[in-house]
Amino acid sequence: MGEDVSEVLDVIPAILRVLRTIRPKYGCRGCTDGVVQAKVLPRLIEGGMASTALVTHVVVSKFAWYLPLYRQVQILAGQGIHLDRATLAGWVKRAAWWLRSLYELQLRMIQAAPRVFCDETPMPVLDPGRHRPRICQFWAHAMDDQPWGGPSPPAVAYVFADGRGTKEIAGQLTGFSGILQVDVCGRPTKCKQNLTSEQACGRVLTCVRPRDATSTRRGPLWNAWIGSNSAMRALWHSSTC
Repeated sequence: MGEDVSEVLDVIPAILRVLRTIRPKYGCRGCTDGVVQAKVLPRLIEGGMASTALVTHVVVSKFAWYLPLYRQVQILAGQGIHLDRATLAGWVKRAAWWLRSLYELQLRMIQAAPRVFCDETPMPVLDPGRHRPRICQFWAHAMDDQPWGGPSPPAVAYVFADGRGTKEIAGQLTGFSGILQVDVCGRPTKCKQNLTSEQACGRVLTCVRPRDATSTRRGPLWNAWIGSNSAMRALWHSSTC
């Protein structure tokens, strides 16, 4: 007679649990080794109460799903787990310490690519003693060859900095000699003018945000472009190698 099959979308809510590790002690009357016991398994946070899975959950919730730590504290409290926000902040810092080597490797990989996109965005930072936050910068270093079938995988790494001046970006790009894709800001262009002879073969591709036909902006960054695509205007600055 056959059968009918139906499907219903379901969810299994996250479950908080306590993992107990029991390490028995063994002794031998005829041995000289005394009492023996299995070693304590290493933890992500030495002496801490959080497992690697819990710390990962907190970090992903904060940075991938934009769930602040104070909200996560409230969610945990709703499930009977009462923690201070400072405790979760300590977990995040420790996770960042473990991931630092991976972050540095990813940043080196990006800066070794033949083409790199670089841009900055303001980042308010709490500054004790002031009535307003201090405005710092998050610099994004990115690469992506997939749109034109390149072999390199997409990647992005962020560099925190106090400012967005020429010296700052020049320090971040030390040793880079490929094509640098930037926005209309003039700092990377000024940075190119101060490159060493070893870096002089680098080129800066300046992307200009499209405007209407009556734009009154002047200068080569706005008046010269390649191609007829109205979605992007670009000016190539090439150094003599």
